[in-house]
Amino acid sequence: MAFSGKPEHQTLKSAQARYAAHAAAACGYAFRSLDGVDGYLFEVSDGARRATFAAGAGTPYALNDARAASLARDKAFCAEVLRQAGVPVLPGRMFFVATRWTDMRTPGREPSDALAYAATAEYPLFCKPIAASNGLYAEVIESAEDFADYMARVSREHFAILIQPFVRAPEHRVFVLNGKALFSYRKLLPQVIGDGRRTLRDRVAALPREAETPPLKPRGRDARGRLVAAKDVVALDDVVVLEGPANRAAGGGADGVRDGAPDQLAQIAIAAAEALGLSLAAVDLFDLSSDGADLAVIEVNSNPMIATLEDQGRWDLIQTIWRANFDAALK
Repeated sequence: MAFSGKPEHQTLKSAQARYAAHAAAACGYAFRSLDGVDGYLFEVSDGARRATFAAGAGTPYALNDARAASLARDKAFCAEVLRQAGVPVLPGRMFFVATRWTDMRTPGREPSDALAYAATAEYPLFCKPIAASNGLYAEVIESAEDFADYMARVSREHFAILIQPFVRAPEHRVFVLNGKALFSYRKLLPQVIGDGRRTLRDRVAALPREAETPPLKPRGRDARGRLVAAKDVVALDDVVVLEGPANRAAGGGADGVRDGAPDQLAQIAIAAAEALGLSLAAVDLFDLSSDGADLAVIEVNSNPMIATLEDQGRWDLIQTIWRANFDAALK
């Protein structure tokens, strides 16, 4: 299936506006961008009713209420809600990285506590802000010194982080819509292929990436599990898988897209969405045993981008999502 909206809608800067325009055309609805060629504010009407949507920094999904979305947006709160509901999650510790508002919280999670924890932690660790997206500041940390540097960098834009063990396991995304697994795929970490001449740093710097995303860290492992450093020359045709988030915006990919999801993945993903009260959710999970027997939720996204579906030409699934979103908004 191809894009079915008007030609001018296909060039809108906002991906969600393009998806809404496609679904509106399929439904016989009118679509109108309210901010010109950008499309970060747009309107859809069925003739009798109209709804306005905000993309970009906003969320276009009328399917999720603010309460549920805010729980999912805070990665530490999200993990605790899931844990209380009996949904398996990765262990983690939340620390504040800024001293603002200390009078509004109990002690024990301040920047000094984070540094003390890092001094005796088992490395590597995986750290990420509790309220970031697109893999921003989601990094593998190798030492207490690296952690101190990370905390100084992340504190310029965020106030708290989640520290988790570093896990190497298959990662999956399950998209839940109205209590069912709509589609799923395996997430792939970014990788480079060696040419026998250039270092890993040079090969990583040459990778395409989305605008405004931070550069990828030139650190990874080869097919034998050997650590490859930034200064190492990558042998001809050797594949080095980079360490870090598998997000599409961070250079990651998707191993196909299938309708629904394997039973074990679907059950956990649906339980996670229900625990948070989300009608629409992208649930990321680790398959710790590589056979579906031991799963753990990494995080739940209440405002997921669905560009992977566009990459895969799955406009039918985009249409399904936005039809449901129209039903929720046009009341």
